[in-house]
Amino acid sequence: MDRPVILFASDPALLSALRFSLTLEGFDVRGNTERPTSPMCLIIDQGFRSDGLAWLASLRADGNASPAILLVTHPDRTVRASAAVLGATLIEKPLTGDDLSDALTDILTHHTAS
Repeated sequence: MDRPVILFASDPALLSALRFSLTLEGFDVRGNTERPTSPMCLIIDQGFRSDGLAWLASLRADGNASPAILLVTHPDRTVRASAAVLGATLIEKPLTGDDLSDALTDILTHHTAS
């Protein structure tokens, strides 16, 4: 299965750790692009550009319908609702267990089957 993902995080340590662990799990981690145009799974940290959710909203407004995962620490109801409206899977930080890789596998399996 082709498993391409793009990471968006402002924190270099988080970006490096995610890239390392996801690569080990067999995901094809692509470089951070300014405005992704090809349909790949987007992993966006809530802190990306100070508001990852707003950045995802701007991508959606531009017509980007790529599957997305939003990484958030202590999400409140507003963040959960906004992520749902944007069609993003919400994963809480700190990342423990296999939540992220399980969500990615599910999204990429469903997305490539469509």
